[in-house]
Amino acid sequence: MADPVSSVKHITEMALKIKHAVETVQRNKEDCIQIRRRVMRVSDVLTLLQETENMLSNPAIRAALEDLADTLHHAHTLVVSSQEKNAVCLFCAATTLSKKLRRVNDQISNQVMVGILATTVHAIANTM
Repeated sequence: MADPVSSVKHITEMALKIKHAVETVQRNKEDCIQIRRRVMRVSDVLTLLQETENMLSNPAIRAALEDLADTLHHAHTLVVSSQEKNAVCLFCAATTLSKKLRRVNDQISNQVMVGILATTVHAIANTM
């Protein structure tokens, strides 16, 4: 995704997909709800950033957005796999999936922190 505005739109779309997928999860519901909460807040904030074209042109911010979009795609895949209704699968994979969901939630947090750092540095550099 070279265009930063399309990155923000993609992140917003993934956030909505995650939100809808969480509504029908069968297992690891708490982990999925935490991911949904975090992703929706990030999406809301990025909507504000989208209005600041100058900031989105920064390569560090653009890279952070692309990484976040990739992670949200992975998060969506994991949330969708939590919709599995097969009892045998529920028993066998619940713990492993829970760990993956927590890990992707941590990745989202880490990537948001990198994005915050990039936007802060960009803002400071533009005021000097």
